[in-house]
Amino acid sequence: MTTLGRKADHLRIAARADVEHTGGTGFEALRLRHRALPERDLDQVTLTTSLLGKELAAPLVVSAMTGGTDEAAEINARLARAACEQGLARWRGSGRALLDDPELLPTYRSGDRPPLLLGNLGAAQVRLEDAPERAERLIELLDADGLTIHLNPIQEAVQPEGEPRFVGVATGIAAVAAHLAPLPVLVKEVGFGMDAADVALLRDAGVAAIDVAGAGGTNWALVEGHRDERAGDVAAAFADWGVPTATALAEAHAAAPDLPLIASGGLRDGVDAAKALALGAGAAGLARPFLLAARADRTSETAATLVRQLRIAVWAVGAGSATELSPAHLRM
Repeated sequence: MTTLGRKADHLRIAARADVEHTGGTGFEALRLRHRALPERDLDQVTLTTSLLGKELAAPLVVSAMTGGTDEAAEINARLARAACEQGLARWRGSGRALLDDPELLPTYRSGDRPPLLLGNLGAAQVRLEDAPERAERLIELLDADGLTIHLNPIQEAVQPEGEPRFVGVATGIAAVAAHLAPLPVLVKEVGFGMDAADVALLRDAGVAAIDVAGAGGTNWALVEGHRDERAGDVAAAFADWGVPTATALAEAHAAAPDLPLIASGGLRDGVDAAKALALGAGAAGLARPFLLAARADRTSETAATLVRQLRIAVWAVGAGSATELSPAHLRM
């Protein structure tokens, strides 16, 4: 199957209810403190934050999806519009197909420009000798503020057409980060989380931030199992594989306390986002809620709802701003 055919399948299957991790994110075991006397009005709560040198109206990220197909073009346009309306960050889907065929640009890029926009390449691409130049070209095509590099070893190993070759990936990340500087390079998983040892390697490679993208949300082994029957039996064993998002976030913060962290992987609402911020994330990323909203042409409403949920959660724990959230606002 062609790359574009896989991308079309990925969009369709990722919206199904039976491709989520069988284990939770870890956030379900956490509760935020409730203050019956917040001592301020709701409209006095501030959500603005700075992430990778850009000002966001709220610390939320519309996480990476895809591009290259007609459906992706419409979904990306809706996602970009919602991110702009609410002042949110946006990670683009993998740009490999775009680099191979620049005529696909309209399926990736719309007229709406979020305050922080990052392109995206996969681990297999950064191993290439010309990866730094390809990364620079992708940023130019997308008019992006920097780059995300996604790590997906389980997905690559389960996918029949996958490329489970990771020798030299850390070196490639370091080369891309050095070449693109001062533009930021963020590294993310695709939903299985990261070990503290991975975080240390990435810190030493010079990345600007890490998106832990933990387990608990969409499971890309299961997506591949539904996409191709050759992968089904193999994928089933990885239904609960990975580091839950809350655990991955806490371990990453301990391993690299000065490195900006984004928490994604199974976050479903503004309360989840508030929990992530309290655990040390600089922003919270969501994909599935936005994908479902985009398919129903409700991205604007969904983005506004998520922002309001987060504002209420910040207010109800007694904080005056999202940046004030800390472990002290959790009932451990």
